[in-house]
Amino acid sequence: MTHAYSQLYLAKAASAVGNMLHDAVNEFGIDGGDFLDRFVQSGIAGEIESGNPKYIAGKSGLELCLEVIERTCGRSPRVELIESYDRSPEYWVGWMFTHYQWHSGRSFRSILDTVPYYELLGLYPILHEAAVEKSYEVLDAHFKPGANKLKLIRSRSCMTQKALSEASGVPINTIRAYEQGRKDISKAHADAVIRLERALKCDSGELR
Repeated sequence: MTHAYSQLYLAKAASAVGNMLHDAVNEFGIDGGDFLDRFVQSGIAGEIESGNPKYIAGKSGLELCLEVIERTCGRSPRVELIESYDRSPEYWVGWMFTHYQWHSGRSFRSILDTVPYYELLGLYPILHEAAVEKSYEVLDAHFKPGANKLKLIRSRSCMTQKALSEASGVPINTIRAYEQGRKDISKAHADAVIRLERALKCDSGELR
């Protein structure tokens, strides 16, 4: 795949977007999902997608944050913030989001439409210490034709089919059949679905 900009700039771009989201949520109290929508609407997401040097290497996270606010609200708040960050969950979402956009070539908008902000945030506990390639694998699963809920949630939980079978008591061949579409999980016995949901720690009814 041809990328819009060199990998040499990826660390800088990802760090800036991570810091941008950290500031929006933790300094300005803006909902993360709302802010990422503004990020796309402002056109700044598109500048990063296209590899504009001004945005992938020339601006800090705070500068990006203030520019998004100014472009979408008509004014920028007056602030005196020092850019010193913990690696917060919000930082990680912005960092990983940028890595995945670069890796996949998909637009920020299409990624958010498929994996909304709060789902990205939910990946933090299980993926933030893993290599970024694991995040690519988990997010790629959402875009595969015919991807089903069981496979997506299992992937998001970083569980193998074998681990899920052992945790739930549902035979691995049954899990494979659900994921491959050979069996319809919406017609499965309620007990099996409940056991899968408990093992995956997902909400009741989420698999159907």
